[in-house]
Amino acid sequence: MKVKLTSFSLLLLLGTLNWVSGQDTLLVFHPTAYNLNVIQHLVDEELLSLDGYHILGVYHERESYDYEESEAYINERNARHFSLQEIKGALVPDSLFGENTCTKQFKQLFKASHGAFFMGGPDIPPVIYQEEAHLLTSVTDPFRHFCELSFLFHLLGGSQDADWIPYLEHKQHYLISGICLGMQTMNVATGGTLVQDIPTELYGIWLAEEVLALPPDQMHRNYTDKLTAGCDAPTSFHFHPVQLKEDKMFVQKLKFSSPTAPLVLSSHHQALQDLGEGWVVAASSLDGLIVEAIEHERFTNVFGVQFHPEKPGLFDPTIIHPHSCNSTINFQEAIEHTDSFPFHQAYWKFMSTILKQNREI
Repeated sequence: MKVKLTSFSLLLLLGTLNWVSGQDTLLVFHPTAYNLNVIQHLVDEELLSLDGYHILGVYHERESYDYEESEAYINERNARHFSLQEIKGALVPDSLFGENTCTKQFKQLFKASHGAFFMGGPDIPPVIYQEEAHLLTSVTDPFRHFCELSFLFHLLGGSQDADWIPYLEHKQHYLISGICLGMQTMNVATGGTLVQDIPTELYGIWLAEEVLALPPDQMHRNYTDKLTAGCDAPTSFHFHPVQLKEDKMFVQKLKFSSPTAPLVLSSHHQALQDLGEGWVVAASSLDGLIVEAIEHERFTNVFGVQFHPEKPGLFDPTIIHPHSCNSTINFQEAIEHTDSFPFHQAYWKFMSTILKQNREI
């Protein structure tokens, strides 16, 4: 099914900010060609409704990713419902949680938008949450983290500065949603910390064979890639059930009963440890050691998930992934006859409803 471009704003926003009053904009941070395609896929499959929205991809000028690939994606598809905006300014760990050289740009972005998505990715520099670096922590794009952490602090505030007035005080219906790294960034931006490696820190395990011998609900990525050679690299994604908190968003807003324990798709080795200011746990692993979802106590449209509800293979039966040297997996087939499939559909319907309501306010 093709996207009806007439349902999107066709205003192209390239270069400096040049906002039009009343424009409906959704921010997407780290707008790689892959991430833009993921959002397009969700719209194509009629899972995420972005009627009336322009998608503005935001990134820092010193990020390591080559955003010419994203420009090529937009231009080759004439996808004028997407555009890119570069944030300029010096950012260092000591300048993130308060007014800095990017504050004016952050404020413009906030005022001109109805929400922001924060996507998955690599590890956050531990120095930002006052920890030394674990040997298995891999920091590959520090300026991406600096920009996203600082913007989220501007939006939500945090324990780093009790006097800071969060931008959301002035627009409390604003949507903020984080996936995997995105949720971890939301936590660290508000003063929280991370477990830097789940198997070694929480289970005392250092060998891939030992991780693979754990019950499926205690595995949070597929470690088969550590043991294979001479074949296509297995997917790093792994299904496991999560426990929904009875009085939180999945039960109260998405209307899933707390005993459901839907299967979710994960690929992460880090997790939330101490919660930042304002967060409550909305879902956890079955053993209670891993925070699987958070929601904000005060701002009702602010939440994050540790798993990956956006993965195209969950909704496309033609996408096949190698699972090991001798096996493959189709994500949709793995969940289509379980409670997990309507759970994922309900997640994106919930997101669409918030965005529609924000346009009407």
